[in-house]
Amino acid sequence: MLNGYITAIVTPFKSGKIDFPALEKYINHLEGSGISGIVVCGSTGEALALSMSERIELMKAVSAINAGKIPLIGGIIDATTDSCFHLMKEAEKYVDYFLCICPFYIKPSQQQIYEHYKKLSNSTARGIILYNNPSRGGVGVCFDTFRRICDLKNVVAMKECAADLARFTLWRSAVKENFDLLAGNDEVACGALAMGASGVVSVTANAVPDLCAKMFRAFKKNNLEEFGIIRDVLAPLHELLFTEPSPAPIKYILSKLGLLVNELRAPLSPISMELQTKMNAILSKLDIV
Repeated sequence: MLNGYITAIVTPFKSGKIDFPALEKYINHLEGSGISGIVVCGSTGEALALSMSERIELMKAVSAINAGKIPLIGGIIDATTDSCFHLMKEAEKYVDYFLCICPFYIKPSQQQIYEHYKKLSNSTARGIILYNNPSRGGVGVCFDTFRRICDLKNVVAMKECAADLARFTLWRSAVKENFDLLAGNDEVACGALAMGASGVVSVTANAVPDLCAKMFRAFKKNNLEEFGIIRDVLAPLHELLFTEPSPAPIKYILSKLGLLVNELRAPLSPISMELQTKMNAILSKLDIV
């Protein structure tokens, strides 16, 4: 099963290239912290700024560093079925699951979304995570389409980024046994867990993976006092991490931790001085730098 806090990692760059030494240091920082998995080449990883060959190279590198210690999820973030299909075939040997977003920009019909996932399901033996993110993709999955996609042989989970938290309760009635619903937004993760989500695909867990994992354990143990304390500590950080376009804010934190260079690919750029000041205050309070 996919549960707990799953970290959506950034892609370290240095002088325009993927910084593989930094990548190893960064992955080692995350492992052993209590997180339940890693997403590589997702939205937080600037997937669309990477060439296909870079994405495959990155998944291969993370796989080698991880060495099977925790589940590895490969992001399939592309607009056409054929592009997704070819990326999956090349990356299949490096990951345990694929996180597949609904085709974006072109605004496909619900039937076309279903056919997209059907073809991807038939192309791999790996588990597929349906990635529903209407704010980024321009189109979302409706309930009937979700139910049909869930019936595909190896669709095992959904990362849900829509604002309707009721889905984590209401849509569970339509899923097969051992199907996992994952929250995709840190700022509503606690509410999603209460509504029935089994875990969180998190940006915040890059900065404080141990604290995120501790909060999830408190929730599972019904220790609501500890859960509430950590929830309230993390809330201001969640907000700041999305004040400017992601992943620039989390890359700033990771650079402050000495894990990587604060470099992004255009049109993204480092965060403003105003946000840096606010971020530094939060980091000082959390005592993580």
